[in-house]
Order: sequence, then C-alpha cells, then structure tokens
Amino acid sequence: MAALRGQKKSADEKAAEAARHAAIRAQAIAATASLGVQAADGAGAIDIEKLADLLGAEIVYGDLDGAKARVVQIGDRARIIISKKIVGVGAIRFCIAHEIGHLLLKHYAQGDALGRAFKRQRTCSPLTSDGSEIERDACVFATECLMPTPLAGPMCQVAPISFDPVRAIASAFATSLQASAMRFVELTSERCAVVYMQRGRVLWAKKSPGFQAWIPDGRAVEPNSAASDYFDDGHLEASRVLPAATWFPRETHTKDATVYEHMTAIPEQAAAFSLLWLPRA
Repeated sequence: MAALRGQKKSADEKAAEAARHAAIRAQAIAATASLGVQAADGAGAIDIEKLADLLGAEIVYGDLDGAKARVVQIGDRARIIISKKIVGVGAIRFCIAHEIGHLLLKHYAQGDALGRAFKRQRTCSPLTSDGSEIERDACVFATECLMPTPLAGPMCQVAPISFDPVRAIASAFATSLQASAMRFVELTSERCAVVYMQRGRVLWAKKSPGFQAWIPDGRAVEPNSAASDYFDDGHLEASRVLPAATWFPRETHTKDATVYEHMTAIPEQAAAFSLLWLPRA
C-alpha cells in the first residue's frame, strides 16, 4: 500500500518508486528518440507539439476551472486541453509533456465504460504538491522528456553561486525557471533545495539527495530572506547570501554556515520559489 501524503515511505516503498521512475525515464527517452522529435544535433529543446501530433493527440486551449491541463482519449485519438491561464512557453510545454505522459503511461480510470477516461482529468496541475502517484509519474515523464538526464545532468554539476545554471537549463530546453530549478536540484551533487511559497508561507520543498536540513510546510517566510522581497515589496527576483539560521533555525549543524538564496516570483500564482544552496565546509 502506498504511503499517504505527509507520511514517510518505507525503504521498500522508496525502492519500488525509484524503480518505477527509472522505467518511466527510460520510456520518455525512448519515445523522443523513436519518434524523431529530438533536436537534430541531439541537444536542446524537443518539438513537444510534434510528439503530441505523432501520438495522435490534438492540442487545444480552453477554460479549465481549477486545473492547468486535461487529456481525454477515445479510440486512437486524444485531445490535450491546456488552460488559457497558463503563462509562458516553458509552462505550456511542461503541461503538454505531462499529459503525453498520462497517455503513454496508460493512466486509465478503472471501470470506465470506454476504458479511455483518464484519472483526475479535471485536477491535473503539473509542478504542484499533488501527492497522487499518477501525477508524480507524469511529472517524471515530462521532466525526462523535456530535460533528459544525459543532456541536463552535466549542466547541474556546478555550484549555484548565482541563478545562472538554472537559467542555462531553461534556455537550452525551453522550460520554465521553476521546472529548470527543480531539475537542477534532482541532478546536482550540491546541497540544494527548491522551496515553493504562496502568500508568504512555504507550501512545499524539493531537496537534492545530499540536502538534509528541515524545511517545514506552512512556515512563514523570514523577513530577511530573498523571498520576502516579493511578498513584502513586490520584487520579482532577488538573490542573497544569508546566515543558514534564516532558513534552518533548528539545524545545529548549520549554525555557523551560510545559505545562498535565489528567489523568482510567479505573480500569476501569488507565489514565488527560492533555490537554496548550502555550500559544503
């Protein structure tokens, strides 16, 4: 039985999830390679619209209440609906790749008469804190599809003294800064985390394998943090070098350390995210 959101997973559950995600990443790489949608030189942004077309999926834009995207399939044809409220090419591309993931991973609703209705089709919101397994799996597919490990991995083996490594990923793969920052955290060997905040409070954090510091959900943004520049003053970007205690007041092992924080606002969501980096001593 899968762990509920907020519960810690057992070692067996973590191993099973890791194996499943490895298979999904391989499937994403195979799909882009076999359908010939990778850039001609093997690097850079894939043609995600071409991939959808080759899979028989029409992309349309419409009004979706409480969702970013939706996919419906009947027979051999599918329709991917992207909310008109989605801002930015990178965010749109991720939503399309996410819905393609649902198609190829066969996320069908059980017991549906047509056998083709997708689970949670009215609540599909990529890059949120949705804890459902199929949403996480579709995000894994989209991430690998758009920012494949063989290409993005080397770009993440640098210390994020500035936000430039994340910008380089976003530029190379035509992805949003948020998705690019999350990919950086997945692949870097540095101690990093992406913290997503809305209305001045932490909603969730994604950590690199080596990042152990505690970032509790729901905590208020500290006044001295770069994130406060958006929530208090409306600044869209800010970077700061801070005492680690600003973000990790309970972590004794970071007492004398510093943390690098790079904040980017997402005004349409009344939100911001920060990339945190704890340099090793």
